[in-house]
Amino acid sequence: MALPMNTMPTFTLTVPSTGKNVKYRPFLVKDEKALMIAQQSEDVMVMVDTLKSVIKSCTVDEINVDSLATFDIEYMFTQIRSKSVGETIELLFSCDNDHGELNEKSKTKIVIDLAGLKVNKVEGHTNRIELFGDVGVVMKYPTINTSKQLEGDKSDDLENIFAIVAESIDYIYQGEEVFYAKEQKREELLQFLNNLTTEQFLKVQKFFETMPKLSTEVEYTCPTCGKEHKKTLEGLQSFF
Repeated sequence: MALPMNTMPTFTLTVPSTGKNVKYRPFLVKDEKALMIAQQSEDVMVMVDTLKSVIKSCTVDEINVDSLATFDIEYMFTQIRSKSVGETIELLFSCDNDHGELNEKSKTKIVIDLAGLKVNKVEGHTNRIELFGDVGVVMKYPTINTSKQLEGDKSDDLENIFAIVAESIDYIYQGEEVFYAKEQKREELLQFLNNLTTEQFLKVQKFFETMPKLSTEVEYTCPTCGKEHKKTLEGLQSFF
């Protein structure tokens, strides 16, 4: 006789970058175990791969996790986690002032509503960038793998940065003519970027600086000195 199996509830979220509705289920014990093992490894890429694997496992609808923007992955994970473990988490915040032996007592506990977290967009942000004449680029959001490359050991490597920018080009246009990046050689895309003026490249850089982010603001008052604080939490690392 077969053992009884748990029936999981399903919920719906909207993928921020696409507006597509996706059904998902809460974590299973095997998902929690995978996340704990990945966290203990202290390897960023192991954690990234596990996050993607868990999201793929928890989504009922077909979705290409590898193509999702970083903020999509972060938002989806917090929503799945909120329905799995709890819709709130408690975080401790320190005072900017040094209170010596009272530092621990000067911490403030803040409750964060995970279910209410949103991906916030900077006003005026666009992925369509006019460069010179009738030539411009349309960018695509970096995946979480690409973003971790930017934050990793090679984050100050100029060649690495240019490679990531080239990888994030969707297409280049000249008037009505379109040159899709996937149909171009990498060397040609890099040459295109290298031939931009500094002012033109800064426009491309602004796309990355103003990309949507999973974020929220918290305000608290130090119980020891009364100093008021206002901090912005961004990305998964701020919440978990």
